[in-house]
Amino acid sequence: MELEGADLPEGYDPHIVGEIGFPLGDSPEESVRNMLAHLKEEAARLQGGPPPEHLGPSDLRLRAAIREAVVIEQELRKGEGANPLVVQRADLLRSDVWSRWRAGEHGGSSEAPLGRAIEKLADVPDRLAAISAPVRADAIHAPASGVDRRPTLPAERGDPPVGVRAPAAEDGSPRLLFSAAMQEYLKLRADGGAERGALSTTRLRAGMFIKLMGDKAIADLRPKDLQDYVNLLQHLPLEYSRDGKDHEALQHMAPRDLIERNKQYRCWEPLSIKTMQDGYVQVVKTIVAEAVLNYPLKNPFAQLRIRWPKNAKPSVKREALDYEKLDNLFELGIASGHLDDAMIPPLAFLSTRRIGIIPWIRGCDFDRKHGVDIVRVNGIVFDKERGMWRRVPYKTGASLRYFVLHKFFRDIGFVDWAVAQGDSFLFGLLQSVVDPSDTASKRINRLLVKGGARGMNIEVGHSIRHGGKDLLIDEDVDEDATRLQMGHEPADVHSKYGQRDELRRKQCQELAKFALPAEIDWKRFEGLDFEAMARMPRKIGRPTKMAGGSQ
Repeated sequence: MELEGADLPEGYDPHIVGEIGFPLGDSPEESVRNMLAHLKEEAARLQGGPPPEHLGPSDLRLRAAIREAVVIEQELRKGEGANPLVVQRADLLRSDVWSRWRAGEHGGSSEAPLGRAIEKLADVPDRLAAISAPVRADAIHAPASGVDRRPTLPAERGDPPVGVRAPAAEDGSPRLLFSAAMQEYLKLRADGGAERGALSTTRLRAGMFIKLMGDKAIADLRPKDLQDYVNLLQHLPLEYSRDGKDHEALQHMAPRDLIERNKQYRCWEPLSIKTMQDGYVQVVKTIVAEAVLNYPLKNPFAQLRIRWPKNAKPSVKREALDYEKLDNLFELGIASGHLDDAMIPPLAFLSTRRIGIIPWIRGCDFDRKHGVDIVRVNGIVFDKERGMWRRVPYKTGASLRYFVLHKFFRDIGFVDWAVAQGDSFLFGLLQSVVDPSDTASKRINRLLVKGGARGMNIEVGHSIRHGGKDLLIDEDVDEDATRLQMGHEPADVHSKYGQRDELRRKQCQELAKFALPAEIDWKRFEGLDFEAMARMPRKIGRPTKMAGGSQ
């Protein structure tokens, strides 16, 4: 350590120390200068082996903080060979060291090492810095949230091992940890053909129970554990699991810390009560119930009546997109140059089918029936590029009924091009990703927000389908035809009597020829080179920020 040449700050007196062992300046910069001077006297002791046994917790925390500060200054002294992240964010790293030391002095935790702080800076420097800064009264806000991201459960320091069993009880009864029950449930779902996105969502939500309540054995769980979990969940930021400007930064912070911060400052939009009920809580109850079926255990939540927080955020209702925003979406999709961005939105709108099923359409799925173009999507398709059979993520059997294509798609030449693709997927580039349906939905949601849609689970990709249904109603398409076109089952058993499971000729003609909304510029689709758009590669990496912060 080369501190002999360190200049002492003006007025520095080593005999006058502050609460951290040296004078605490009026600014972070002055404090750092004083710290460097103090390190000259501390350097020898830092390299002298383990601390004396008589040192108390406060002294040990101080020494740990000083050691981390020394590492930062040593890195900075390397000059051009220093880690650029440390150089660019040195002030934030210094502040992080002392902030964690002060937290430890007041009963908080001071365990996070310098390496983890640097890792945070590498991933999300700006947002993490903003979140770590003290909250001002005028800075408290509720950021807008984006679309469903569905990440896998991130590993965190101190996470319990997943998929292990606790020692058996004295009476020989199994001591199945919740994490092991979760793994068994996920394997059961995976073996049953569950989609990767659904498994990832389940893992995230079940993992949250472990993070907040600990990895207890099923036999040790009590009704109060689930009620305490609900009471904490009401403050979990929505952006922890959804796209948004703070999402990545929030992922690097402990959920309990986020919950306490949000409870105190209300600085992030929380989960809705429906998301808590149908998502986070239901998956915990399901995993426990599955374990009880397979092992001689009692269900700790069988008689529990959960008291849902009165202040929990009510669920929002999705809204159909107006034609002006749809027109913006279509324009942006074509401007992107990619076939999926340009053609999936109008296909979803005019067919009223779910976005998730459209990426799986092949050329051989097109046909003519009753004088119009139709599409049949099979539940299992052969991917000739990969040489394997793949399951299409359809929701119900009714989703696999054929649907009618509006004559607009033949007029612009899309049907002829699609049929020429034979047994190949129309949106081949989407098929190169892990989850084509989820990826298509995310891309459309980004374009929607860029085009002025509300987002926040109010105006999202699924809203296109709602708008398509409204269009059919406005055009006086009969209710039965609308239901069959959307791939819905009859509402009740009585409705099934006298109903056909396929569209009649008159209905097909009606669905193919209704008037298109005049508010949308449909001519922009004429003359598109579908082949070139289908082959246009996407850039690898995160998109660059556009004017106004959009991406």
